[in-house]
Amino acid sequence: MKNLIFICSILIILLKTGNVLSANYIFNVNNIEIKHNIKNKEISINEAFKEAFDRLIKRLLLEEDYKKVSKIELSNIKELISYYQIINQKDEEKDDNQNQKINVSFDKDRMHNFFYNRNILYSDIINTEVVIFPLLKKENQYFIYTNNYFYDNWKEEKSEKLIQYVLPAENIENIQKINSSENNIYKIEISDFFKEYDTENVVFVYIEIDKQSAEIFLKTRIEQKIINKNLVIKNEEKVNDIDFYKKIIFSIDNEIRDLIKSQNLIDVRTPSFLNVKIKLNKKDNLVEFKERLKKIDLIDNFYVQELNKDYVLVKIKYLGKISKIINKLKKEDINLKMIAGQWQLNII
Repeated sequence: MKNLIFICSILIILLKTGNVLSANYIFNVNNIEIKHNIKNKEISINEAFKEAFDRLIKRLLLEEDYKKVSKIELSNIKELISYYQIINQKDEEKDDNQNQKINVSFDKDRMHNFFYNRNILYSDIINTEVVIFPLLKKENQYFIYTNNYFYDNWKEEKSEKLIQYVLPAENIENIQKINSSENNIYKIEISDFFKEYDTENVVFVYIEIDKQSAEIFLKTRIEQKIINKNLVIKNEEKVNDIDFYKKIIFSIDNEIRDLIKSQNLIDVRTPSFLNVKIKLNKKDNLVEFKERLKKIDLIDNFYVQELNKDYVLVKIKYLGKISKIINKLKKEDINLKMIAGQWQLNII
């Protein structure tokens, strides 16, 4: 009788999860400033909606796809918003002339339909770590660490906070590698150059500046795939050296983001399914499972396939790569492993 009550309780929990689970973190845009407008506050909020949408698609889409949809009408943007929240100041901080801020949440299903109808794939690269080394050549001289503006200022000048850049500490061995390859810097092996870093994303940037232009060579390992890229950046506005260097960092940062996005694209037209076994060794296992899955934006929903007093077999519908899902589950203290040909899930 106890087992029957236990199973019925679990069924009640699971039957309430037939809807979309995600808390839509991918599609949240926070802290948009509402410009002070005494005459019409609605105008200011509408401008904030447009900025929120622009930030969202700039973060999610490849540059070419961003350009396709960046000019859509405000009325279309409003249709994609599920809710928004104006952040009110504390009473002691209130100032009639001070700008307020707004958080905007875009509806996941509407965004998916938006991308589906336009044949657009998107990617989530928030807080992606990249180990990067920028090598500067100017006036036929290499600047490795000392007097290398890009090494000294890369993290300060990058355009957005989507990527967490790590610059290697000074290393005599790497200096020797560069000096021995100075006649053909393109032959440097990045796996050897970054051998101290066990990370999926590493970038070696060779920047050669000549008068009013810069030739850039990117040698990268993105998601364990070797990708090389050449860029030419011109100083068409004839700005000073520092402003030109900032432009170079901004352009390279955009290129790196696109390379990472290209290896993590999510196609809403082709969801994947994962069959997992969850041991019911605690009464609240399923409650925890449900709550933690809500925080994983790439998981759509799950369905019960088999249930007994010891375990439950669940089919999970998700988007993107299985490796990404495993990593996101780990962040929520859920271990997913293949054991004897069966995916098994353990809630920590």
